[in-house]
Amino acid sequence: MFVDPFRSSPYLDDESFSWWERLSIFSLGVIISIVALAVISESMMQGNFLDSVFQEYFLDPIRAESLADGSYNQVNTLSYNITLILSVVSIAALLRRVGISVTECTIFAIFPWIVWASLGEVVEDASLFGTNLQPWFVSPGIHFQGAIWVVSAGFLASIAAKSGNQEDDRVWVTGTSISLILFQTILFLASLQEGRLDTPMEDYLNLWPVAIFGAIGIIVAILSHPFMERWSSIEQGLFQVGIGGCMVLYGCLHSYIRMMIGLETSGQHSILLTIDRSAILESGAVEIFHPEVLFWTLIVPALVLIPVFLFVGRPNLQLMKNRGISIPGLLPSGLSLVDYEKERTQLHDDMESLTWKAILASPIVLLAMYGQAVDGIATGIGLVEYGYIEKHVLSSAVIEFFGSAYGFTVLKCVIGLVVWWFYSLQRWENRYRHLRILMALALMTVGLAPGLRDAFRMALGV
Repeated sequence: MFVDPFRSSPYLDDESFSWWERLSIFSLGVIISIVALAVISESMMQGNFLDSVFQEYFLDPIRAESLADGSYNQVNTLSYNITLILSVVSIAALLRRVGISVTECTIFAIFPWIVWASLGEVVEDASLFGTNLQPWFVSPGIHFQGAIWVVSAGFLASIAAKSGNQEDDRVWVTGTSISLILFQTILFLASLQEGRLDTPMEDYLNLWPVAIFGAIGIIVAILSHPFMERWSSIEQGLFQVGIGGCMVLYGCLHSYIRMMIGLETSGQHSILLTIDRSAILESGAVEIFHPEVLFWTLIVPALVLIPVFLFVGRPNLQLMKNRGISIPGLLPSGLSLVDYEKERTQLHDDMESLTWKAILASPIVLLAMYGQAVDGIATGIGLVEYGYIEKHVLSSAVIEFFGSAYGFTVLKCVIGLVVWWFYSLQRWENRYRHLRILMALALMTVGLAPGLRDAFRMALGV
């Protein structure tokens, strides 16, 4: 901790934890220990209190979801939300402590993994994976699996970057990314082969698209290599492996699409019915895909936010940069929030007058707003127009309160505005730069991940 002789308040350095960061790390450690103890107690003394609670409120809903459409409960919903908050605070503090850089551009390296998780859940919804892999694509398994992939890809990329000299370190990173994409291709291909055995899909699901799109994912990683010069090795690895993984999972869905089209074209409606009952309407007509859903859920929110970025956010961000402020809302290193409010300098006046508009050019804010809108629109359309049911406890309560699923749509769009309002008013000390990014990433993920899943699921009719 330092004290500037020209300023009145002390500020912590990057290696120090504030009291609430220490509390978050300790609480997260307690949660991890309880989960580990519950897993161990199951093998030692099955049916004990801790095991019973863990099975009833956490594992049973996961098993139900992997077999059909399970639902959430108040206990696991509250637990997941608390764990998410503690994880964001703890990871931000630890990343700062070990000196790993996180910038607004880092969100573009993480973005493919949000799409990856959504595509994986849709593949699971279509019952394509085998029994061993299926639970890992059900919430919360998908989050743990995604975290393992992200940590592994980032760690291996950093190791690979140290394997060569400064001139070819990025080549080693790309090579590592190719290996991980190939591993995903083999893993998912083997699981699809297991999942189609002894099912109506056995003789109709062609797996060649998985291998083909896995190869395309590798080609995309290679083509992206020349554009990665300004990216860190970790960001490069995360982006390349994430994009490649998205291609592999799309290959799984492409196999499903080709199968369903083939069955429809050949008039094998009885087999279609055994694979997806919703494909056959009450009138007897066949309706497999709904591409219009993608327009309303993904395109419409983008059409609203892109002009906001171009005509409000970007001009004011450039104006801030001309005045020496590169990131809206982030204070210079060494300046505490208390002193910032006391000094009333030109920096303070420029920050206060321009941030609320310039923040609309920030990718972390725009993508968080976009994610909330996508989730709201997808939920409203899915429940009202396509007959889906809501599984989340809080969402169900909101829909019941408004009396319509479109009330949830309005609420999520309002939450998107709240995200903008929060980041337009919040001033972050430089030591909390990681928390600023990860908080927006969490807000984007909890909206965009389920929103994309719902949109893709409706579009494919699964």
